[in-house]
Amino acid sequence: MNHKGGLRPVEINDKGDTKKGFFHRFVYMMHGGQSETKVLVELENGKLRYYDPYFVQFMDRKNVIKKIETDHIKEVEDKSTKEPFKIDL
Repeated sequence: MNHKGGLRPVEINDKGDTKKGFFHRFVYMMHGGQSETKVLVELENGKLRYYDPYFVQFMDRKNVIKKIETDHIKEVEDKSTKEPFKIDL
């Protein structure tokens, strides 16, 4: 499952049933006077559903971590190729 317009692919494991979809956002709802966090997911069939975050796993996590590491290495390399700041007295 590839990214869909910038949405991250997820897998939902709820009550032994595994579904795939795309993460839209976290939603904060009031239930019985308490705030609950839910995840809004677009399933492969196009339907939107709320799930508890516990059941939702991002499928591109390794790619996201690799991109962060690559960007950090590039940033460090870019800084090391610049001349150090000099003050003429």
